[in-house]
Amino acid sequence: MFAGGTSNTLKTKAMKFTFKTEKPTGRYRSFQSASHDIKLGGAWCGSIDDDPPHKVRFMKLKDDPMEDGNPNCAWKWVTLKKEFQSVADAKEWVRENSELIQRQIKIFTQK
Repeated sequence: MFAGGTSNTLKTKAMKFTFKTEKPTGRYRSFQSASHDIKLGGAWCGSIDDDPPHKVRFMKLKDDPMEDGNPNCAWKWVTLKKEFQSVADAKEWVRENSELIQRQIKIFTQK
């Protein structure tokens, strides 16, 4: 894979998603939103928007390197259509639909 990333190929049981919330720090922290990372096997694979409506997005392995006109990147962002009222609702939905998500999206992970 490119840039230290790996691809999740589903030959066995689906892995569980985990989440990490990072609060902004520093002088201008009041102007920045927290980031909610989605991880698969300890590697970063997506995020949840902090501002409502909360959207979930994953890093998807591209089928064709020229799919979006950028041959230097092996993946692209895929944002799900579903919107959530809270980050907790989004996390719960991702946990419940983990197997379906991993079956339908070729997830790209990055350490």
